[in-house]
Amino acid sequence: MRKRRTLLALGAAALLPAVLASGTRPPDPPDPARFILVGDTGTGDERARRVAAQIRRTAEGAAVSHVFLLGDNVYERGEARFIGSRFLDVYRGVLSLGVRIHAALGNHDVAPCEESGRRPVPRDETAYALSSDCEVDAHLATPEFGYRDGFRYYSVEIPGSGSSRAPLLEVFVLDSNTLGKDDTKIEEGTDEPQLRWVAEALRGSRARWKVVAMHGTMVAPKRCQWLGLLCRDDDEVLRSELEPIFTEHGVDAVFQGHQHFYARLEPQRGIRYFVTGAGGKKPDSARDDERAVRREDRGAFNHFVYVQVTEDRFGYCAIDANGEIRDRGSFGRGDPADGEFDGEPCSPR
Repeated sequence: MRKRRTLLALGAAALLPAVLASGTRPPDPPDPARFILVGDTGTGDERARRVAAQIRRTAEGAAVSHVFLLGDNVYERGEARFIGSRFLDVYRGVLSLGVRIHAALGNHDVAPCEESGRRPVPRDETAYALSSDCEVDAHLATPEFGYRDGFRYYSVEIPGSGSSRAPLLEVFVLDSNTLGKDDTKIEEGTDEPQLRWVAEALRGSRARWKVVAMHGTMVAPKRCQWLGLLCRDDDEVLRSELEPIFTEHGVDAVFQGHQHFYARLEPQRGIRYFVTGAGGKKPDSARDDERAVRREDRGAFNHFVYVQVTEDRFGYCAIDANGEIRDRGSFGRGDPADGEFDGEPCSPR
């Protein structure tokens, strides 16, 4: 009798996986993180409004959670009286969806400002000499700009929906105005506390993907104005300060504004660099650069970049003010080159 019961028990145990397989399904994978990056938006004019309207349409259809502004959020000199007309009014439709906006400071946002001279350089608005002209404190205090705790630099974690583990992605937002050389406000030295913070924050991040959002251009094709008399490309000092930190601590992608065009660079030491600086300003043309993916249109169109991230893939597409897909691709960890990305809203029309 005991032997028969043992055989029955073994038979039931053998059938259990089949019963579970037929009666249950594996858990769904977490939803992707979906967010948008856009730079140089702060004109308040028709170009900026068309880009913002297209961002709203994209966010509504794709369940975007965050929009990151890459600086020059209020042209031309960051005047507090224009925060309403050149930012809040333009992005009211995006904010109404519950999308969280987080901004980086651009050179025009602090154009009238000088450094305060404090050492170490403070993380808040007191890094600048505030005055009736320098109103960076109003930017940092505007809740809709999303500066965390009123700090000039900070990070934002984006979890994959339904995941209780480590964040899927973390975005590190920097203030490039106190770094580098091209537009720096620091007369001597550099913003050492910010460099230490980004190194420590990247080192301590538990996120699967690490993204940097900032205004200044570490790696970018050249653009020239005034008959070629005024040209701008890489800030070599900015690159020398940040690239060793980024490569050591596993940054996957860097999104930069400042240049008023779209460009995507071939991987540089394993990092993808994008320039997305035509969210409002009249777009310029990028010059040929052997590091950049060649474009017949030279990136001269108003646009933003949509990003969709899963555990295994980082997908992106550049969308213009008419909703047309102008560039798209995806990559996995360690991929030497980018592949296709067909997810909505990045499918070719």
